[in-house]
Amino acid sequence: MSTSISPTKPIHMGVIGLGLIAEYHIRSLQTISGVSIVAISDVNPNRLQLLGKQLQLPVSKQYPHYEALIRDPKVDAILSLTPNDVHFDIIRIALEEHKAVLAEKPLTLTWEEADQLKKLYTANPVPFLVHYKHRYGAAFQYAKQLLDEHRLGNIYNIQFRYLMDAFSPYRQHPYTWRHNLAKAGSGVVGDTASHIIDLARFLVGEFKSVAALLHTITPERPDPVTGLPVKVDVEDFAAFHGIIGDNTAGTFITHKNAIGKRHDIEVDIYGELGALHASLNNRENVRIVLRDLEHPDAEYESWTVPAIYDHTAYGDFVKLARGESVDRAPLFEDGYKNQWVLEQILQSWKENGRLVEV
Repeated sequence: MSTSISPTKPIHMGVIGLGLIAEYHIRSLQTISGVSIVAISDVNPNRLQLLGKQLQLPVSKQYPHYEALIRDPKVDAILSLTPNDVHFDIIRIALEEHKAVLAEKPLTLTWEEADQLKKLYTANPVPFLVHYKHRYGAAFQYAKQLLDEHRLGNIYNIQFRYLMDAFSPYRQHPYTWRHNLAKAGSGVVGDTASHIIDLARFLVGEFKSVAALLHTITPERPDPVTGLPVKVDVEDFAAFHGIIGDNTAGTFITHKNAIGKRHDIEVDIYGELGALHASLNNRENVRIVLRDLEHPDAEYESWTVPAIYDHTAYGDFVKLARGESVDRAPLFEDGYKNQWVLEQILQSWKENGRLVEV
């Protein structure tokens, strides 16, 4: 059965999971020509009613359970924005129904679930994109171009920092599902480390080994209703290192307790001919230094990011859904391989930070 959608037909999207982040995704989808949001789903009736009213959807297209939305014959494709514990079931049903999928990361709650989906997807592939949105950062796309052009020569070290202050203790951020192992599967490992794992794979290649240090900085969070303390049973700090690609040593750190860091990903890449710095918060430039025997004292300079890097995950997803090819997009296989790296990070920490093969 063909799962691509005719170029002349609007793509009828269903959105599952209507937390606050859904409003950002919906606005982004609405900027894409040929996409129409025709159904929504959430367990919270207030959010369902509010978004349904904003989108002018009939009550019959406001589903309290995601399965009914996915099986709606009028829905061509789904955007899944739910907590991690239902990712597997949503994707499983979407594969059964031959629906295109734009999935949030991580792919699943556990590696075992990802492995089951791999078998289902291989037997019944559909247009599928995992929303590793930071891969689309213009500076990172340009960095990829420069690496592909071998401007830095062989790469021997790459360093990632993904830092935020959203959960800094002084904020007293309340307990959410992200602090619950049963619903999230992990803390920042699945939440933010998954993004820089994707960037590392995108820029330099597959992980060969990894060793991890995980830590919980804030062991309790106030209940959002009662204000009473609730135990946090996931990590909120992760540091790990390993070998990636063609013998590149990689180091990674991520947490949301970094005062002064609103939301930033920084990447430093060191090669035999030079070095490069790219940041999520600087779309216009990368900093690069190239040295050789004739220029031993060359300094970092700013290189302008070409304007060609303006595409988005949403645009690529629409192309996939229409059967078009896309370049550099994070597909199902990327989500699957990412999940395996996450599993090995967690396994390493269970073994007191032992270096494990990936």
